[in-house]
Amino acid sequence: MKVGICSIGSELVSGHVADTNAAWLAARVVESGCTVSAILVVGDDRARMLAALRWLADRSDVLVVGGGLGPTADDLTRYVVAELAGVELERRPDLVEHLAATYRRLERPMPEDALRQADVPVGSQVHAPKGTAAGFSLSVPRQGGTRVATHVLPGVPWEYRDLADRVVLPDLVRRSGGAATVTRTLHVAGLGESGVGQILRPLSDRLEAARAVPEHPLHGIELGFLATDDEVLVRVTATGPDPAAARRRTDPLVEEAALLLGAAVTSVDERRLEDEVASLLRRLGATVTTAETFTGGRIAASLTAPPTAASYLGGCFVAGSPAQLFALLGAEASDASSPPRVSAAVAGGLASASRNRSGADYAVAAIAVLDEEDADAEHPIGSAAWAVACPDGTVHAEERFIPAADRSVLQARGAAFALEALRRALLAALSTTHPAAPSTTHPAPVMP
Repeated sequence: MKVGICSIGSELVSGHVADTNAAWLAARVVESGCTVSAILVVGDDRARMLAALRWLADRSDVLVVGGGLGPTADDLTRYVVAELAGVELERRPDLVEHLAATYRRLERPMPEDALRQADVPVGSQVHAPKGTAAGFSLSVPRQGGTRVATHVLPGVPWEYRDLADRVVLPDLVRRSGGAATVTRTLHVAGLGESGVGQILRPLSDRLEAARAVPEHPLHGIELGFLATDDEVLVRVTATGPDPAAARRRTDPLVEEAALLLGAAVTSVDERRLEDEVASLLRRLGATVTTAETFTGGRIAASLTAPPTAASYLGGCFVAGSPAQLFALLGAEASDASSPPRVSAAVAGGLASASRNRSGADYAVAAIAVLDEEDADAEHPIGSAAWAVACPDGTVHAEERFIPAADRSVLQARGAAFALEALRRALLAALSTTHPAAPSTTHPAPVMP
């Protein structure tokens, strides 16, 4: 079963917006036992959109079209799909009422153009919208007289994914009737890709040996590694008669990999490091505050992502330098240099000062040399330090050089390392009646 994916939007073609929808859906298509025939991205041009959809239809059994369903003049998808199907558009009363109710809730008058979102090709199956634009499904012709099932989704990512989960993926599972492929992901912090590969060598060697033995229970299971800005992803991929069976094949290998990597595994699958930290804070009934320079509030932003952030986030202090942070916190630097330089001692002092100022149970601080004007031979760009201050007064402080040619990468890695240090401190608090163990028991993160 071949699935063609088309993303509509000039902002995607110009590079102003990344097409995350297609990448997300492609992975789910494979898990559903289907293959992706092609992924096309096309701008808001009627002729080009029609040509793209016809090209995909001739090479696919199912089409998924995303984007271009809004109320503005450049939202052309509904018109192009109707032309491809050879039908007219019709205005659906139920969608008109949905739009009217939405604008009533917003306490705003409904613009006339908004009613375009109530227009769908005649004969379409309409799917209840989560936002203002409804998705719909119908079949369109292709060469040879056969027809292609087509699902048309809004381009807003959360609307796109909701409708894909509710409509598209169940349809693909029904149609495929074949093997499904599932990929499980372990998120690893504090180790480089080469270090992770070395630790998992026993597992990868067994999978490599099973590759040549079709009857081996591990035959066809793949182990892969991907280094990102702030973590290493370990991916275990297996095939089965359905997604549940494929997932069961991965379970023992995911457990083995997690056991080998130990505390370096911050989360599994789509769960993020900040989700793990949030879970630990809730289990401890603890609060945390942040003190940040080069990360610009990125640590606090990560901590606010989980829906229960208000229960554990005790505040955020952001400034351009350690000296400014100390002034903001009403504290003095713990070292003799003026201004204070990037070091574990300074990071520790900031963590303690922010904890004292906010009254939170824990505090995490992160500082680094980010600009040439602040760098010298001893502290080049990429010199970083972070620290966690704990309820019993102990401070876990670390410093190191983070190799990164890109400013945003340095910020991402620094924020991840600081969050990982906080996670380790929280784990230690859970494992003993005393809040935290000395920082020497937790080595600093290592990059290859």
